[in-house]
Amino acid sequence: MGNRTFLSVSNAATDSIAYEHVAFETNNFLAPIWFCLVSQEQFQRYSDQVMQAWNNIQSFADHPNVEELPEWVAFSEAFQWQITWSDAAKQLCQNIPRTLAFFPSLADPVYEWLKTLSTHVERYSTPVIHLELSQYSSFYDDPVNYLRDIQTIVTLWQSPHRSHEKIWQEAAEDIYMLYGEQLPWVDQKVTDQEQVLEAQSVPPNPSVTRKSRPKGLEELYYWLLAILAAAVFFIVTYFTKSIWIGALAFVSPLIVIILINLPKRMKPASVLNKKDNIASFSNHVLNIEYFDGKSPIGAEGLAIDWLEGESISWKQILQVKELSSHEIEVVISAENEPITNKRIVLKLEEQLLARDIVLSIYAIRLVQKMAV
Repeated sequence: MGNRTFLSVSNAATDSIAYEHVAFETNNFLAPIWFCLVSQEQFQRYSDQVMQAWNNIQSFADHPNVEELPEWVAFSEAFQWQITWSDAAKQLCQNIPRTLAFFPSLADPVYEWLKTLSTHVERYSTPVIHLELSQYSSFYDDPVNYLRDIQTIVTLWQSPHRSHEKIWQEAAEDIYMLYGEQLPWVDQKVTDQEQVLEAQSVPPNPSVTRKSRPKGLEELYYWLLAILAAAVFFIVTYFTKSIWIGALAFVSPLIVIILINLPKRMKPASVLNKKDNIASFSNHVLNIEYFDGKSPIGAEGLAIDWLEGESISWKQILQVKELSSHEIEVVISAENEPITNKRIVLKLEEQLLARDIVLSIYAIRLVQKMAV
């Protein structure tokens, strides 16, 4: 099974978390995207908590039943990391724009992660984030190196730097390594109701309607078609004195039937191809590169004119779409103007892809919605 880690969301700061509250889990590794929820101050409190519990058990190191002592239980519980949603949302609003400005190709997995997280956060009025990392800590002989590795991941979000490119790229070799297994919340009652409505809206099975052809009638249809084709063959051969023209007349109806039914037979294949394309996302390898140019992704909004220092607040953005590989269109709410909405075309630097910037805006707008 391995040593698993869990990111859960509940409505209270408790050490007892049911599996239904788990939003993400990993096996034998730390998912770096989780730590965009963490501030340096929060990490320092967590670090002090773990080290204090560690120091408390040192005098019992040679105890034959050390794991049964209350000090050891307290040490194990010290790895439980709880963050109120107000603190986590504040970090999201800071860390997501800051990091995507320098690593825009992370927008795709970050947006996917946020969508799953939002399904859990929206369930509660006062959500609490739980990071369960105790199993993973067992990889280390002492918590010092464990905390040092977590500090490295926290720094990815607090202070993005060119040197982090290698760390991100290694994790992005497999999308699963960036955020782990996603477990979006699904309301079972709503799901059951949707299934009932879906069943009621499905038209009757064509095989049992009066317009459908019984199997015997379908066989008769093919026999009549064969007889008709044979008759056409003999008639055409008789009048044209050419067996080749007769053969062509024989197969022509069959070709027409095949062409009519071919699209119907191909439909299931197209559906499978669509599913395969969706499933292949988990195997997609991202190319993570550090961007040191003038990114339109700012802390408070979208920069549209670097020379004039003009920007649009994230809340003003109503819609954004990709026009070309290096050009996007943004629809904003025009403040203090007669026109309700305004469209702006933004040309990007060659190193930036329009898709990455569009997804970055999607991610930041979702963060803004979740933080309310």
